[in-house]
Amino acid sequence: MRSMRISLSILFCLLQLAVFGQKYNSGLKEGNELYKEGKYDEAEVNYRKALESQPEDDIKGAFNLGDALYKQERYEEATQQFAKVAATAQDKEEKAKAFHNLGNSLAKEEKYKEAIESYKNAMKLNPKDNETRYNLAKTMKQLQQQQQQQQQNQENQDDQDKEDKDKQNQDKNDQESQDNKDNQDQQNQDKQDENQDDKNDPKDGKGDDKKDEEQEGKQPPQPKKGQISREDAERLLNALSKEEQDVQKKVNEEKIKGVPIKSEKDW
Repeated sequence: MRSMRISLSILFCLLQLAVFGQKYNSGLKEGNELYKEGKYDEAEVNYRKALESQPEDDIKGAFNLGDALYKQERYEEATQQFAKVAATAQDKEEKAKAFHNLGNSLAKEEKYKEAIESYKNAMKLNPKDNETRYNLAKTMKQLQQQQQQQQQNQENQDDQDKEDKDKQNQDKNDQESQDNKDNQDQQNQDKQDENQDDKNDPKDGKGDDKKDEEQEGKQPPQPKKGQISREDAERLLNALSKEEQDVQKKVNEEKIKGVPIKSEKDW
């Protein structure tokens, strides 16, 4: 009885494996046909169905899935798929192909250093693979161009940064110069206003005196109507003074004439 149960269990497992195997083979076959027709998205669906029916990791189905992803330009997903195959494959040829395709996906992502390492790993497993050797040489050239471009971009950025910094310094100097000029203009204006206030201050009178002196130096003052000039007044005063002196002189002379002269001395 126990022996019969074991036999039934084994038979069930075999039937289940057969079903899974049939499903796997069917999905893999349909996926390959769709891949050949260029229907990569539909091929991907069938490859995934095939892998779901396979209890253990399958190199062939996983490899084909990576190819379908690569053809759809989903390079990051393809890179992950080929990296998985390269890590699990036991056969040298299959492992070399996985590294080759992994290098192709990395190169499409412009990860040239990683791609070069993948190609080198493939060459170690299959040194006679001329296609891998060609891709390796091409990717090394792309890496060199990438590095040169990065260097040029860095130099351009440094030049731009320097130019921006120089412009900022120039703008700062221009602003400082303008501020100094504005301050100097304000100081000059304040000084002019102060001098003007001193001239117009009625308590000082310097402004009016200076103006009078300038006018006196230019022309003599004109007397107002009904008034005599200063020169005429001086001449009139001098005449009156002389006349007064003459009158006083005559009076004195008359006094001398009227005084009697003594003939004798008084004792």
